[in-house]
Amino acid sequence: MLPRLFKYATKNILRNSFLSASSVLILTLLMFFINILIVMHDVSFRLIEWINEKLTISLYLDEEYDRNSVEVIDLQSDIDTAIPGIEVTYKTKDEVLEEIRERDPELVRILERQNPLPETITIEDIPLKQYGVLNKIIENKLFVLSDSEEFGEEYFSTYSRQFERINKVISVLDMLQIGLYIVIVTFVVSIAIIVYSIIGNFIYYYRDEIYITRLVWGSKVFIYGPFSLQGMMYVALAFIFSTIFFILFLQNIQIVFELGDINEVYTGDLPFVLMIEALVFLFIGWLSWFLSSRRYIRKK
Repeated sequence: MLPRLFKYATKNILRNSFLSASSVLILTLLMFFINILIVMHDVSFRLIEWINEKLTISLYLDEEYDRNSVEVIDLQSDIDTAIPGIEVTYKTKDEVLEEIRERDPELVRILERQNPLPETITIEDIPLKQYGVLNKIIENKLFVLSDSEEFGEEYFSTYSRQFERINKVISVLDMLQIGLYIVIVTFVVSIAIIVYSIIGNFIYYYRDEIYITRLVWGSKVFIYGPFSLQGMMYVALAFIFSTIFFILFLQNIQIVFELGDINEVYTGDLPFVLMIEALVFLFIGWLSWFLSSRRYIRKK
């Protein structure tokens, strides 16, 4: 039965070669761009990790508190306990002064006589999803922090201002990922719609043959089978072509940017991703053609 269905599906494809070729071309382009978007999604995660590594929160202590204050010790302990792996560093006034000296020696010449700089706790390596937890801990201890910006926001910004800026960065990164997901889903849906629509043309042109087949007691499998298999063949061909173009694209990007390995372009498990794509696209092809076949045949 299967060879016979395959024969009729191939016959349908060849009978309207222009429609078949244009359909495969469109599907190939959509699948290729889906792969490009998956690479961009992978790059966005690496970008988020890179940006997050650069994000540092500095807590400037009020003059009444230092490293020996119970409140300060409790604050550092709460952060370490709630977020394992986070880096919490206590810096004295002199250490803060030395850091500023590297950035602005002129300002240090003015400050170093009295060194009015605050004792500082710096927090680094904060997991992106843990900023909310960290914010709750710090807000419970805001009374130990200074709210002064007398030396300018460039060097000493209050915790509230720092957290507000970080939230904006996180929001932008979240929107970037959500946007990629939306575009990928849109492309997948477009593939389903295109495959679903193409069957209408074939059913319209071959509706008389289908009607005759039903009159001579043709089985549903015999009627629906070639169209369902035909849709899967379109998708399979498009997937093969798009995969070839995608691999060539990765290799050329590798050469242009002088990267040592394709894995430096895409760090995910490429064979696994392509296998999942193949299964999803084949299912979409089968389902779209099956549903469209039933829809049009019932009208006859």
